[in-house]
Amino acid sequence: MGWSSWNHYHRKYNESVFYANAKAMASNGMKDVGYEYINIDGGWWAGADTGHAQRNATGFMQVNAEKFPNGIPKLVDYVHSLGLKWGHYTDAGSHFCNRDEPASYGYEEQDAKLFVSFGADMVKIDACGSTTEQHEPTMAKWARLFNESGRPVLVSNCHNGCQTNAWFDWCPQSANMWRSSSDINDSWKSIMSNLHTLVERGAYGGPGRWNDPDFLEVGNSGLSHDEAVAHFSLWCVTSSPLIAGNDLTSMDAATLAIYTNKVAISVNQRYLNSSGDRVMVNGTLEVWAKPLPDNEYGVVLLNAGDETESITFPLSKLGIASRTTCQQYDIWTQASGPVPDGILNSGPLAKHSAKFYVISKC
Repeated sequence: MGWSSWNHYHRKYNESVFYANAKAMASNGMKDVGYEYINIDGGWWAGADTGHAQRNATGFMQVNAEKFPNGIPKLVDYVHSLGLKWGHYTDAGSHFCNRDEPASYGYEEQDAKLFVSFGADMVKIDACGSTTEQHEPTMAKWARLFNESGRPVLVSNCHNGCQTNAWFDWCPQSANMWRSSSDINDSWKSIMSNLHTLVERGAYGGPGRWNDPDFLEVGNSGLSHDEAVAHFSLWCVTSSPLIAGNDLTSMDAATLAIYTNKVAISVNQRYLNSSGDRVMVNGTLEVWAKPLPDNEYGVVLLNAGDETESITFPLSKLGIASRTTCQQYDIWTQASGPVPDGILNSGPLAKHSAKFYVISKC
């Protein structure tokens, strides 16, 4: 759980963005419910957007002094002083996504040492400049370097081989999270496209290893409130990383309420035997569910279409005996009550919206 600069700022940032968003996370209630990582994305290096990333004579990447006049280590110290953690960014290939080069290929040892010296607690490793043949050995090298450093580093694999339809056992051996999708944006089409990369991937995720359909767009201008609630609900029920991607310093109360809903977050964080998966689909109507400890389930009823619809979902599809009476708790309205005859009914669901329940006491 945390925040990343990319979705809102892209490469248009300076150090004040990170100081301000870290301060906001520490004081607005997000830290209190579990958000901890402050992540920088592309553009931190000297020579950003010139085509030439600047390294010194021994191969160590130089920091962009215009963006970070006080240096990244001082910024990381500030983040740590708030009780938060720092996430850094690089590309495994020969160039970064904006074609600045060289990126980390051939400089893995220098870059791993640099990020550890910064005090990084997480590193996102992109793949814009890499080739298919590099993925497995390159990610194994990064994992080895961080393990040998003695510093705990959460490794985020972004597009280095693990987003394909095939599954590779090496993915969780060299990373804690791996992108399953293309880059997200704040449109409903993008949210649904990235969500659907998680179909039949529920078995792959678990404690310390997570499918990653990319970071959250909740609070960015392209989504309606209903879409933002559905987006967050679906990321929670699939155990996806909850990495905010908006401007934390200016978000409204409704957005903050989405990000800090403790019951939604508890569904994301708890684990039994699956990270969550799609369990029913009927055209643009879908049901996603996650088994939870204590004989509970997180269930999202989703209307992905453009017309108001209703969904009825028999809990027998979760392995609960037919006609068993369970209790339902609506995470967003806080309403609770029985599930009559074991059939969960959404009632009218507006377009691009979802209901999010905890099912218990069956």
